[in-house]
Amino acid sequence: MRDMQPSSPARIIRVLSASVLLATMAASTIGASKNMAIIAATSSKLNDVPLADLVKYCKGTAKAWPDGKNFLIVIKNPDAPEMNGVLQKLFGGSLAEARAALAKLNEGRTVVKVVANDEEILRVVEATPGAIGVVDVYSITSSVKVLHVDGKLPFDVGYALKGN
Repeated sequence: MRDMQPSSPARIIRVLSASVLLATMAASTIGASKNMAIIAATSSKLNDVPLADLVKYCKGTAKAWPDGKNFLIVIKNPDAPEMNGVLQKLFGGSLAEARAALAKLNEGRTVVKVVANDEEILRVVEATPGAIGVVDVYSITSSVKVLHVDGKLPFDVGYALKGN
């Protein structure tokens, strides 16, 4: 059996630094992994939207809802960590590809409106016919309703925009 020698101060510092780095990375990953919800105005006739249809709207292959209202999706800054999974699911590909798709969609008219925070998303969705938004589930108020995506709500197993 080897002699149990005390660790050198330099080794202790390296181990502590690595531990702090790992804890910081884990905390940032946990923070970015939020449960997001698709919302609409309470007056909207939408209740359930297939993910495949949302992708069609986000890629520009569909321009209006079945009732003829223009499609508008309201999101936070695409660079926000919690938006990574949403952008990947709705627009496909990397963040750069999602940004390119957003720019292309908004060439003729505003299809995707980027706002500063969840509160602004709630206000725009509530006031704009045909608008839906993507918000953190803990930001939802009674001014909007949560849409089912493929028959599931945000905390259901298998929900498309589940954070973790």
